[in-house]
Amino acid sequence: MKVLLVLLGMISVANGAGLNAPDNFELKNRTAVFVDVTDIKTIIKYNISTSEVSAQSTVSFVQSVEGSPIFDLTPETTKVLIDSKETTLSKASLPGNVSTVRVLGLILKPGKHQLYVENKISKNVRFLSSGVKSAFWMSDLSDRRYLEQYLPANLEYDQYKVDFEVEIIGSPSEHQILANGEVKKLAKNHFSISFPDYYTASSFYYHLMPENSFNEESFNFKSVDGRDIPVTVYSSSRLASYIKRTKSVLAELEADYGPFPHNKVVIYGAGSGGMEHCGATITSLSALGHELTHSYFARGIMPARGNAGWVDEAIASWRDGGYREYQTRSLSNSQMAGHSIYRRTTDRNAYSKGARFMGYLHGKFSSAGGLKPFLKKFKDERLFKPFLTKNFQDDLEAHFGAELSTEFDRYIYGNSKSQVSTESIENPNHPKLSEQELLNLL
Repeated sequence: MKVLLVLLGMISVANGAGLNAPDNFELKNRTAVFVDVTDIKTIIKYNISTSEVSAQSTVSFVQSVEGSPIFDLTPETTKVLIDSKETTLSKASLPGNVSTVRVLGLILKPGKHQLYVENKISKNVRFLSSGVKSAFWMSDLSDRRYLEQYLPANLEYDQYKVDFEVEIIGSPSEHQILANGEVKKLAKNHFSISFPDYYTASSFYYHLMPENSFNEESFNFKSVDGRDIPVTVYSSSRLASYIKRTKSVLAELEADYGPFPHNKVVIYGAGSGGMEHCGATITSLSALGHELTHSYFARGIMPARGNAGWVDEAIASWRDGGYREYQTRSLSNSQMAGHSIYRRTTDRNAYSKGARFMGYLHGKFSSAGGLKPFLKKFKDERLFKPFLTKNFQDDLEAHFGAELSTEFDRYIYGNSKSQVSTESIENPNHPKLSEQELLNLL
């Protein structure tokens, strides 16, 4: 056993950034290398007098092979240092032009390194006479819509510790932050936030606002494991329906899948938005159950790439439909997990074709207890571990003692000779909002 563990560790190092990182790729005169970020420390300053937001981030990472490390950041940088040397973070297309990343301007040797980046944040920020509102809204259906919209980040396969220091300069109004990390008030309009080290780029929930901007209520939910889990619900509308629904859904999910995976719950009853985070969501009342399911599947067990994102959306959508059983005549060919290994978004077919595939598996294995006990086991064994579709298939086959290659090849990977349809429209739980609509949610 010790020999096996050592070998697995050596394989992880050889792959550069771990087993779930995509393959490194060649640029014109260098190799672009996926790395392992260990922690990020960021200072965010909101300047009321200039209506500007600045961010200073220090990214510590490990690189296992020689090359230029890959990160991502959509805003332009104003300063970049690597190990105290000035450089650049240039844009580069991933193979097949499926997405864009940032690649360091220098070639680095293997080892530990430190990146320093300064950038401005302008997205989802609104300066008011009373102060400032800001949020890190995200989406898994559009490319480059995770933490990289605001701060330097790694791709979704990687997990790392993140700490924010947030300061609002020049505002007489008291502000507050609702986040899925540990928020501490250091002084008036000066905060620190510590996020867990298992978070990925899609995990973070962050909403800054003047105090009393929303109706807000906090209470404890008694978990089946004995914990008193703090819950905060806030909204511009009345809270009673959101609170009642939150308690009901949490009890349902714990009965099906065990203790809630996170140490707090934050619910923004925005009436729209529909996005999941670790123990937090911006949601409508109708989508609340769907989004909280994602705290188990998506932000509990975590997709490492876009090709794995269909799993959690399929599970949540199957639940929304009442966990129905389906026969093969209800299934349709798709390539939900058959896209480029560099794809970073979820295939929209997950909501429909993926949900029916889950219902098919549930019926196929009904004599062995159906799919829900397996999903609980899958969550328990892979909690806070990024996974690939192959991991999901392998675990299914091991649990039920059945070969599923034919079904996955046809309905998930799109490897059959039958025609594969294009992606379906978005699910109403995850509507695509305009930039103005996102600003209105601040």
